[in-house]
Amino acid sequence: MRSAVADLRLAAEENPSVADMLPAVPAGSARIEDLIQRGPSAPVWQPLSSGGRACGWTEL
Repeated sequence: MRSAVADLRLAAEENPSVADMLPAVPAGSARIEDLIQRGPSAPVWQPLSSGGRACGWTEL
């Protein structure tokens, strides 16, 4: 999961439109298995804007 999030961050940084959007619009990544098992409010989301720890979608 860490490498997938790192790849998404890199792709976002390389796209000027996305890079401009990320500070204003929260974005994150989660495994579908975790979402199904624990739900979207569980701390399964990895924020793309920072190296922060997993959180619920409302905390992105």
